[in-house]
Amino acid sequence: MPNQPSRPPAESPNSETPDAEHRAVGSFPSAILLALTGGSLDAFIYLNHGHVFAAAMTGNGVLLGVAILHHDYAQALRHLLPIFGFITGIFFANLLDKSLKHHAVTVGLACEISALFIASFLPGHFPDLAFVPIIAIVAAYQITSFRQVDTYAYNSTFITSNLRTAVDGLYDALTPAKRKAGLRKFRELSFIILAFLGGAIAGAILSPHLYNHTLWLINLPLIAVLILTLYGTHRAP
Repeated sequence: MPNQPSRPPAESPNSETPDAEHRAVGSFPSAILLALTGGSLDAFIYLNHGHVFAAAMTGNGVLLGVAILHHDYAQALRHLLPIFGFITGIFFANLLDKSLKHHAVTVGLACEISALFIASFLPGHFPDLAFVPIIAIVAAYQITSFRQVDTYAYNSTFITSNLRTAVDGLYDALTPAKRKAGLRKFRELSFIILAFLGGAIAGAILSPHLYNHTLWLINLPLIAVLILTLYGTHRAP
């Protein structure tokens, strides 16, 4: 019986061929820039908008439970609304990806940048109960849409899973056959963690002085990611 041509591997929902946008945004420089944004965004929201989180839903969940235990329902609402905003952002990120396919990354980044830019002009007396869920939607888009750097899963808005992956790489490096790949994983994830911490420090320094205008500077890494994505897409065959 003649040999039949091999069938190409099935494509994943987020990997068209060629998927230039996702390759560009999944590069190591893009991951560093996204982590800078993630760290600075949560520091800004925590310090300037009611000690809640825009991206770290675990923290909001813990503080929500503490507030309920102490019958502080006003504070509980502060932590509950970002969770609803985050859920909404995940839904729309998936909807955008399925609807636009090839241009989902570019359009999504442009929307994220625009939303933060508009929010930067909201006055200081704008209610936190409305402001924080808006930023949570933006953070949810980022965490849902950008989850791969090189060949590793990562997170640009908190460091728990990145720490696990980095230590996994360090453990793999103990085996001679896996040493090179393990050290590379450890190195790249460690730099992403440091970028997140650097962003958090920058956000903490700038927020008391610039207030909502801090979002202008938080947007700069996102603009750089958009430029890298457009450049990578243009260069793709």
